[in-house]
Amino acid sequence: MTREVTKRISIFHTEAQNLMKQKQYRDAVVLYLNSLLMDKENTETFINISKAYKRLKEYNKAVKYLNHAKKINEDKFEIHYELGINHLLNAEPYKAVFCFQKAIKLNPKNINAQIQLAISHELLDEPEISLMIYEKILEERPNFILCHNHKAGLYMQLGEFEEAAKVFKQILKIKPNYFRANLGLGICFDKLERRHFAVRYYKKYIVEKPDSDTTKALVGRIVEIYSKKSTEPKRLKVVS
Repeated sequence: MTREVTKRISIFHTEAQNLMKQKQYRDAVVLYLNSLLMDKENTETFINISKAYKRLKEYNKAVKYLNHAKKINEDKFEIHYELGINHLLNAEPYKAVFCFQKAIKLNPKNINAQIQLAISHELLDEPEISLMIYEKILEERPNFILCHNHKAGLYMQLGEFEEAAKVFKQILKIKPNYFRANLGLGICFDKLERRHFAVRYYKKYIVEKPDSDTTKALVGRIVEIYSKKSTEPKRLKVVS
């Protein structure tokens, strides 16, 4: 390849990256395809085309170009990771699992791939495997809040609100007043019919996020809880 061709490819890539930043993904694809005409073995070009198609939500096309890249370089982590993401976005978690497994094999320390693998197993109704992955991650990174969030969310999906509450409390030890943990605890206590504690954590969330749509819903829920309390019959206390 001549120096002039290399220079032209570099220009195409720079212009395409600028178009990606401007969210002009279709135009970026055209430039990347033009650069492929000059170098059909450029792995990065195939990956970049796939990312543009991913932004366009054309996941099958994104997968097609990633598979081209894989034929050139089977052992590149990013290819398998991006394949997994596109399969997830395309509602194909069974395919995503194999891609993330391959990505982790190539880069065992990559936390994002491990998280995405766990999410894939969640979508396949395999919560035990997901929890095992989250536990493994947290053994090495006990303060990893994102992983705690996913773990708590999974417990909530399973209806295990006591377990979820324990995880949210752990998050608050790491990051006090974290709004997501306060909201999660409020919901858990609400589901467990511990309304007093639910209101406490709902109010903490409201303090942190006063203008959010969730806050509006929580204010309504708090009013509902107080209204229910006021209509409950009072019981006589026996004084001895």
